[in-house]
Amino acid sequence: MELTRENMCVVAGILDMITDFQEVTRHSTPVLYYDTTFCLGDFYVSALLYRNDIFEGAPVMPLLLLVHKRRTTESHELVLKWLRRLTGVSTAIFVVDREVAITRAIDSVFPQSTVVYCWNHILGDVRVSA
Repeated sequence: MELTRENMCVVAGILDMITDFQEVTRHSTPVLYYDTTFCLGDFYVSALLYRNDIFEGAPVMPLLLLVHKRRTTESHELVLKWLRRLTGVSTAIFVVDREVAITRAIDSVFPQSTVVYCWNHILGDVRVSA
């Protein structure tokens, strides 16, 4: 993927969180949550979170952030390729909203993974439709 000023992306994370995530993947199939969370000036911020079932209560913790100019499949593929490269994970359960670009990116980078839709987003969509 060629990044241009029109489609600038930055992937950020903390190496200790990646190490913790790798420990989780040794015990179970990881559950990841991915969503374009908010707009920051002219950029979007998408958060990739994971459920850490090693701790009591299995808290959801941050893994990687994507700061991106446009909400495209290619932008989301970038953070997912970094996820694969940094952690070695090849399959996961992804909980996402129904954003087409995100679902396509997961299907492209992690074709063996399961994608499920977040019930919170579905209920919000029902409220808007009613």
